[in-house]
Amino acid sequence: MAATFEFDEANGVGETVTHGRAESNWKNIDDSTTAYSSNPITRGNNSFDKWLSGHFSGTFNQISAGLFAHTAGAMGAGLTIKGQPAMTVDADRLAYATPSTTANASLTFDQTSVIAIGSGRAVWFGATSPSAAGKAATMTTNPCYTNYLTHQLQTTTGASPGDTATATLTLRYNEN
Repeated sequence: MAATFEFDEANGVGETVTHGRAESNWKNIDDSTTAYSSNPITRGNNSFDKWLSGHFSGTFNQISAGLFAHTAGAMGAGLTIKGQPAMTVDADRLAYATPSTTANASLTFDQTSVIAIGSGRAVWFGATSPSAAGKAATMTTNPCYTNYLTHQLQTTTGASPGDTATATLTLRYNEN
């Protein structure tokens, strides 16, 4: 048997988690279900930050070697994707904060450029929840969660109106 994987997204003041997300659209509303076209981001403003995490269950012995990167979909002029710091110690994980359109100062990595997943940001794993202490590069607990893979689309007034290119944000991990 293999691990069962899903992306989860947290929203709202109380960290309401929606399991099994197939997409994560940048938009001008803090939820995981409203169509982005109903709440567009006007140029010069930012999306609400997106609080994604990986969630593992099922049958596995160990999850390890996590990497997260923007792997496809070039962004246009005036668009920047800001992301979470790489995990090097447990304290690098981001604690959940109510999503906002204010530029999230904790998102210190510019992940606008497309890169190979092998050059992605280190992701760690832990029990209980994405923001809980105890994250490590390798985890055997079941269920198991990544640290938050938080990101935000930030725009300038020079951004072109209309939809962005589709961006692919990839999580790679080993399991055994």
